[in-house]
Amino acid sequence: MKVKCLLLLLAGFIGLAQAQDLPGVVTAQGFGTVDPAMAKTNAQARMLAKRAAQLDAQRQLSEQVKGIELRAGSTVEEYEVKSDIIATRVKTWLQGTVVVDEKVYEQEGTWIAEVVLGICLTNEADICKERESLEAISNAANSQY
Repeated sequence: MKVKCLLLLLAGFIGLAQAQDLPGVVTAQGFGTVDPAMAKTNAQARMLAKRAAQLDAQRQLSEQVKGIELRAGSTVEEYEVKSDIIATRVKTWLQGTVVVDEKVYEQEGTWIAEVVLGICLTNEADICKERESLEAISNAANSQY
């Protein structure tokens, strides 16, 4: 049990170290898969997997930036839990996301995509030099009032 907890903590620190490679950028990784039988061509399957991964990464970024709404309920009958329902919801508006990394590959007949999206908080990282950062947007909004 202690070994599992230690491994989980190490994995968390490794994730933090990877995130620090891009100073001033909040990142999130999304995954998507598509069964080629559901697509007309391999190219379509690749694009559908990539789009699913982008949507997953956008949801992950939204959760980091805005937070999530969590609703839960349990059905109890004769002092015994019959069912549990947990639902999450994210509602936010993302602007200026940038693709940090993407991989699309086929494994065992299924297309898999991994996409890392980022939001530039500042213009420190190279990928943010030519983009409008949240810092710049915030400063512009504050100067109007």
